[in-house]
Amino acid sequence: MISATYFDGISTQRHPIQIVIQKRVLGIRGDGIKRTIRLSQLDISERLMHAPRILRFPDGAFIEVRDPSLNKMLAANRYRDPWVVRWQQNWALSLLALVTLIVSLISAYQWGLPVAADKLAQHLPAALENKIGDAGLAQMDAHMLKPSKLDMPDQARLQGLFAALKQPRGEKTAYRLEFRSGAMGANAFALPNGVIVMTDDLVKLAGNDQAILGVLAHELGHVQRRHFIRGLLQTVGVGIVLNLVVGDVSTALAAAPTFLLDQKYSRDLEREADLYAIEMMHANGQSLEPMAALFEKMRAEHGDAKATPDAQQYPENADDDEEDGDTAPQQSSDELETAYFSSHPSDTERIARLRAADRKP
Repeated sequence: MISATYFDGISTQRHPIQIVIQKRVLGIRGDGIKRTIRLSQLDISERLMHAPRILRFPDGAFIEVRDPSLNKMLAANRYRDPWVVRWQQNWALSLLALVTLIVSLISAYQWGLPVAADKLAQHLPAALENKIGDAGLAQMDAHMLKPSKLDMPDQARLQGLFAALKQPRGEKTAYRLEFRSGAMGANAFALPNGVIVMTDDLVKLAGNDQAILGVLAHELGHVQRRHFIRGLLQTVGVGIVLNLVVGDVSTALAAAPTFLLDQKYSRDLEREADLYAIEMMHANGQSLEPMAALFEKMRAEHGDAKATPDAQQYPENADDDEEDGDTAPQQSSDELETAYFSSHPSDTERIARLRAADRKP
């Protein structure tokens, strides 16, 4: 028999008792209390190092047992802890569970969140995308951009040339081309409302209409594939996804300008936009060599990108390169590798990709 304490579940009065277990039936005696019950009807707490075990009756009464010999008595009557408890008490299984949890979280972040962001982005209303795009452009105009100084005939010429290009597969993606100047330098970026912004410096640096058309085609690829929204959802995570699902867009509107200022598209999204530009230029019989040459000019302007620490993350093998990041200009090695705002890194891999596409029949 084992000494224990009984509580009737109604008052706080303690009742010293003795318990015994035979043939999977628990019996208690003492202090005027006499009860029997099958083990299968009891809720038995798990074993802990210093805490007592609690045996709860269906009516709310319970027994507090501090004697460790209870464990042997329960085992002798073929009682087994729940599998979760057994896992907790086995260090190897606990370690396995921890590793599984970590791998699951990493997998969900690495693959699950991008897939969820992609699916949700395809179903967001155009009105929401317009609000986010308008907020982003207003933020840029207020803090980083100035009105374009490019001659109006030049703006009109580029507008007309790009409008004359047919989109791949007969698509009719809506867009609006805007020109800006400012300290951003040679840059271009796309917003979810279809606005594509190109700076005067990029037009001057290109010196070639075909190169500019290639860049605009890449940016249109970001719009068509809804990369801004997908990137925003991946960056801010599950919270904003849930807010959008229930119709609260305030979080997205607040986060959009910040995301725009420090934009990072994944390698896969950048390759999607590159492929779109290649398809669009080929569909119109346009060469990609001027676009590749523009990237070489940008690399020459910003120094030898391959000499920077960050540039070492971009090996020449297109299948093994690390992530191409969309980042705002800054005085760091990032500026050397990422020549303009929507992450068109002028690295050897991208130039080679464009030229290889021109060589394909």
